[in-house]
Amino acid sequence: MKFKNILLYGSVSLVLGFSGCSNFLDVKPLDNIMEDQLFNSVKGFNTALNGVYIELNTPNVYGENLSVGLVDVMAQYYNVSSAGEHSFRFYNTYDYGNSSYKAKTEAIWQKSFSLVSNLNAVLEQSEKQKSMLGETYYGIYKGEALAMRAFLHFDLLRLFGSTYVEDLDKKVMPYVTNTDRKVQPLLTNKEMMEHILEDLLLAKSLLEKVDPILTQGVLNEDGPDNNYLTYRQYRMNYFAVCGLLARVYLWKGDPINANKYALEVIDLGQKQGDEIFPFVTPAAIFNRPGYPDRVFSTEVLFALYNDGRTNVYNKLFNYTLNTSSILTFTGSLASPTGRVKQLYPDENDYRYKEHWKEETVSSAKVLYFSKFASVTDNNGVSNSYRYMMPLMRITEMYLIAAETAPTLSESTRYYNKIQVHRGLPEVSLGTVEELSAALQTEYLREFIGEGQAYFFFKRLQRTAIPSPVRPGVDVVKMDKVHYIMPLPDSETSQRN
Repeated sequence: MKFKNILLYGSVSLVLGFSGCSNFLDVKPLDNIMEDQLFNSVKGFNTALNGVYIELNTPNVYGENLSVGLVDVMAQYYNVSSAGEHSFRFYNTYDYGNSSYKAKTEAIWQKSFSLVSNLNAVLEQSEKQKSMLGETYYGIYKGEALAMRAFLHFDLLRLFGSTYVEDLDKKVMPYVTNTDRKVQPLLTNKEMMEHILEDLLLAKSLLEKVDPILTQGVLNEDGPDNNYLTYRQYRMNYFAVCGLLARVYLWKGDPINANKYALEVIDLGQKQGDEIFPFVTPAAIFNRPGYPDRVFSTEVLFALYNDGRTNVYNKLFNYTLNTSSILTFTGSLASPTGRVKQLYPDENDYRYKEHWKEETVSSAKVLYFSKFASVTDNNGVSNSYRYMMPLMRITEMYLIAAETAPTLSESTRYYNKIQVHRGLPEVSLGTVEELSAALQTEYLREFIGEGQAYFFFKRLQRTAIPSPVRPGVDVVKMDKVHYIMPLPDSETSQRN
């Protein structure tokens, strides 16, 4: 990867919806400030790292492509073939040679590595300024930057690399650990995984000593002096690092370590009487007219604060969109052959009740995905989740624990924990095949808009994915080639 000059995204400003908490992402115009000047204070480090979090919200990465848009279309959620000119029509056929697809992959690649370059600047400067930062801020900023570097590389590996166990020694992509503008060598799947885990384990060791989430919870409120150590759900906190370790080890095919870190999040994050990430309550979803907690915010380990979330909803899911723009399921809300009923046969499911709605437009009912629809209230309750875009949640840890548990009864227990907290009865899973099918269904219904279902299919090399056109009847046949996105032209051209 060849880099342009480091761009510290200080010209972007973000004002949170919480009363008086503009310091959380207090980013002033810094275009004319030299890098050394930026990193001569704790505030400067905070500004630089927050700039990365802000830019993760751009459509090129987690503001669309790697969450609500491209990768979910690739998971075959939405019927984008019913309208011949649908704006996403190229992306569920895995036609990677198409110019539109190439533009998407190029945008993902370039933005991700520009952010990696910024993170590397934070890491380089954290060593130079270690004494100025002191133990707490050094641990926080270095730990978060290391983990975010691993997070970005891992998602690129999941897109552009093949599955780990199949092509262990195949060279797939670079792992960039400096701000050098030179072309970086391609590394193998094995080497990439080693770098990712090295960064995450070091991040964990740093954050476990200083992250206030461990002693004070998520701290979604203003601090007494500044907000450099608050709003931990919106930063790569200790639990998010452990959750990412579980996700990475599962991808690596290491069920023992995947189980270990998933259970660390569960046992510590939901310690009875001292829960940091409690399950959402029915009251929070259904007893707040106009501002339901549809993202189940208390369960989220790591999220982006996207004050443009309503714009994302209006662009992709709003019921007023025409058929060539809206991302929605086949069928109606109650149709037995529609996808909503296929995924949520029990109407008591919280997600059935709140994530899917119908509105009448020009005398026709329109089914739409409402998870990210606007919420607001006069008392400020919704401010903690009105702009939240989840990237990791504790239910994923239960699914990893269920998949990697040593016995089927233990797997069933973890799976049923989610069932109960989604308004559903417990189930009996008598065989490994039943567990596998249940896990697939749960990944599909739990992570819509969060970009995880496609990677579930890829990790397990599913040869068929449920069809978005005739769900429950047809499947989309998959091959290895469908699961490997080619490196963008800007990268391969440097290596010819």
